[in-house]
Amino acid sequence: MNQSTSLVEGSAGKRLISFSAPIILANLIQAIYGIVDMVVVGQYIGSAGMSAVSMGAQITTVVLVLANGLSNGGTVLSAQLFGKGEHKALPTLVGTLLSFFALAAVVLTALLMLLARPLLSAINTPEVAFEQAVAYFLICMAGTLFVYCYNGLSAILRGVGNSTAPMVIVIITVILNAALDLLLVAVIPMGVVGAALATVFSQFTSLLLTALYIKKKTQLFDFRPGSWRINKDFLKLIIKIGLPQSIQFFFATSSFVLLSGIVNLYGVNPSAAAGAAAKIQSLAHLPAQGVMAGIISLSAQNLAAGKPKRVMQGLGTGLVFAGLLSLIVCLLCIFFPAQAYRIFTPDEAVIAAGIDYLKVMSVSFILEGLMFCLFGVITGSGYTPVTMCCGILSAFVVRYASAWVLCNIFSMGFLGVAVSYSIGPLPSIAICLIFILSGKWKTPRVQVR
Repeated sequence: MNQSTSLVEGSAGKRLISFSAPIILANLIQAIYGIVDMVVVGQYIGSAGMSAVSMGAQITTVVLVLANGLSNGGTVLSAQLFGKGEHKALPTLVGTLLSFFALAAVVLTALLMLLARPLLSAINTPEVAFEQAVAYFLICMAGTLFVYCYNGLSAILRGVGNSTAPMVIVIITVILNAALDLLLVAVIPMGVVGAALATVFSQFTSLLLTALYIKKKTQLFDFRPGSWRINKDFLKLIIKIGLPQSIQFFFATSSFVLLSGIVNLYGVNPSAAAGAAAKIQSLAHLPAQGVMAGIISLSAQNLAAGKPKRVMQGLGTGLVFAGLLSLIVCLLCIFFPAQAYRIFTPDEAVIAAGIDYLKVMSVSFILEGLMFCLFGVITGSGYTPVTMCCGILSAFVVRYASAWVLCNIFSMGFLGVAVSYSIGPLPSIAICLIFILSGKWKTPRVQVR
């Protein structure tokens, strides 16, 4: 396996950091897909365009994270196979994951295109931004197939210890996305339609480059028509690990959409400000999410090899590393909120509406960073129903419920939403710590035979 890395030898902490660093960088660059859209639209179209991109992207993200959860099932299984030295079974796993994702993407795309207007109405999309949001959403949904298949291939690469190739591919495609954004919005004034087209074409390019890399540089998959088959045993295992995560991610991102619905009631400037803050939040999450991805692979490989102590060593390093990076982003947002907003828009009304919101919301960056690292161990050991329950608890029972109470009963305005973000991760952290201290994770819930 070219450029694959074993995570069962050497210093667990050093291996985790060296493996996670390319993932963090790739995630950072990938997040720029959405941020570039927001920046270009904010600079050249204004607050209505920012709100449209924010609302369209929120619902699109709900669809895309379903693949992220199932992809983690592919990561865990490929890591187990790699840790056991059973490389010959990997192409069957890849074919199963890709075939399933392709079918799911086609069905979801058709369904959600039909529901575009009702969904955007349900989250109180401002009237001035509604038609632009519909156009942005419909075009972005056309790229679902590309995103699903790309996530599946990247998940397999992470499982076998290859985090460098996805990073290089993402760097190439984000440069392409930025260039197309400027061309189709600033030079050719296509508005949010141009931003959406740039994103979809970049998603297609990332899938194409990843597929070419896997075919030419690895033995993971040959992409011949006969290889696109679903193995029932692998599919059951993927679903057993990944479905709880998909449910978790669905509820988490759905809560973001519902919270946006609350914010939208306060007008287009708060809506635009909250949209920009969400982009900043996505950046703040990247270090911890990259470390989480590394911990998932490290945990799965080492548990398959019978080395649970290395998992705890990696977790300790990950908590410190992710916590420090999240703290830095939090402090920057507290002390320089206006400067952060000016990256997205020159509109002083939007900036003024969002300063206190961003300061309060940024506290959540640290807590969520720690939570993601704990999720990594639990996911890598296959106990994804635990993380699913934590995600639903934090997203709805705590985050959304507290936002509704703070905004409607305590009359905090949309600042109440920012407070709800900050307290949301606390119950999940407590539950994860109790589960990890119990030691149950040392025996994987799902194992390939």
